[in-house]
Amino acid sequence: MEHASTMVFWTVLGDIVILLGAAALLGMLFERMGMSAIIGSLVAGVLVGPGIFNLIGTPAEMMERAAEIGVALLLFTIGLEMSRKRLLAFGLQGVKAGILQVSATMGASMLIIIAWGLDWRASIAVGAMVALSSTASVARVLTDRSELDSEHGRISMAVLIVQDLAIVPLMLVVSFLGERSEMTGLADQISGTAMGLVVFIGAFVLAGLLLLPRLFGSTARTGNHDLPVVLALVTCLLACWVAWRLGLSPALGAFVAGLVLADSPFAKQIRSDVVAFKAVFLTLFFASIGMLADIPWLLTGTNLLFVLGISMAIVVGKLIMTGAVVRMLGVSPRTSIGTGLSLAQIGEFSFVIGAVAVGNALISHDVFQVLTSASLITLLLVPFLAGRARDLSATLERVLLRIGLVRHAAVDPPNAEDLHGHVIVVGAGPAGQGVIRSLRERGLEPLVIELNPSTVQTLRTWDLRAILGNATRPDILLHAGVSSARAVIVTLPDTHTSVLVIEQVRNLAAHIQIIARARYNIHVGLLEDAGANMIVNEEDRVGDAMGVIAIEGLESTTSESP
Repeated sequence: MEHASTMVFWTVLGDIVILLGAAALLGMLFERMGMSAIIGSLVAGVLVGPGIFNLIGTPAEMMERAAEIGVALLLFTIGLEMSRKRLLAFGLQGVKAGILQVSATMGASMLIIIAWGLDWRASIAVGAMVALSSTASVARVLTDRSELDSEHGRISMAVLIVQDLAIVPLMLVVSFLGERSEMTGLADQISGTAMGLVVFIGAFVLAGLLLLPRLFGSTARTGNHDLPVVLALVTCLLACWVAWRLGLSPALGAFVAGLVLADSPFAKQIRSDVVAFKAVFLTLFFASIGMLADIPWLLTGTNLLFVLGISMAIVVGKLIMTGAVVRMLGVSPRTSIGTGLSLAQIGEFSFVIGAVAVGNALISHDVFQVLTSASLITLLLVPFLAGRARDLSATLERVLLRIGLVRHAAVDPPNAEDLHGHVIVVGAGPAGQGVIRSLRERGLEPLVIELNPSTVQTLRTWDLRAILGNATRPDILLHAGVSSARAVIVTLPDTHTSVLVIEQVRNLAAHIQIIARARYNIHVGLLEDAGANMIVNEEDRVGDAMGVIAIEGLESTTSESP
């Protein structure tokens, strides 16, 4: 018995290594090709899974359960970034958008399925699958592009949170339709789940106020750097487990735990502590989703063409439906389109609802295969649609403006075409703010690229042009008009990040003047090799300043002596 369990353990571990290794290699390859690593992970799962090479013995469903830790960690870190103040910024508008999006998408899907010839029970199951989008994929893309705080990013996340809340009731409805239970039984289950959610949130809010800050403070005072990491993971996983025990979504539980800790002084440290674990488990999650693809079935007859047609219909339909719902709430056309692009896919939890529907004989195995295959194809499109939502929404808005469906175009922040001869400042910390003051004193209005949303808001209150984004990404630099800028000043304290920024700037604008900050002498060569024209060496400047102050102090002491 012991030998058998040992064999199972090492077999599963070997499968995880194969899956992660393939996902890492293909992720790097796709990144080199200018595409998202998420696509590489999904393709890796397809290749090593049962559909093609069949290198993995562990069932995809079992691997997916373990990999859901990655989704939980992602939602946990998003909750840490959100804070209650930012969550309130979503407001009632975001909640309304989520409820209307789920209801409208599900209703439209049900009507189409009934018209196709399936009964109303099957239409509810299919509608529930189509209504959900991918929290993991969209949140990952928005986070990577620093667009969580953009208008379409905020609304998209609000809708995704509502969808996560809706997963459990939808699951209960699909289970009820299969069991043909009494309606009172379904009502009791849903009310019990709602009560569990209230208990869970209340318990974690109390823990966040009374217990967790003391625990994190105690671990910080020990001086041991490992204990805070362990405590952060325990907090996240405990929230997942408690949520699961109460019949809720584990990922939603992790989000609530992160939200509770978001206003604590330890939020930034906790986020940095779990980021490596999040990357590993999230990669495993996307790869395990790819394993669900049934390639032999997909290549049989006209199945592939049919699935591609269904996939495109779902993307276009969800784009129109979500965009229309958000527009009804008074949001600008461009933001509505951007939100629709971000949510125009079938989510990974649709597989779970579909599996329940098949088990209860609500839908056939072929219908399930069509929808799961379509889901994988739409997930492959997430980096293109959600990742380029800002540019695509502007293009689609111009098309709608031309044909008369939109009356007025949205007013953009400064566009690359409108910028010329300006100075770009990367980073708005103390050093960056000093540079900004000096430039403004000489009549130059800089354009600032900053990764911290609160700092960007502060800069805008100073009537400064500021872009929220990661300056290591070429699309952010192009949006800042780097090709027509006069100079780029990199004020970041981290040398590795500065090198990445300088290399990107130099690739996009070969002749631009780049001024960079070096914290230590040993970093000067790295910055020069990356392409910086001028380097401000902190060690030299500090030494000069200290020498001047010391001489002034000695001279004043000498003059005062008798």
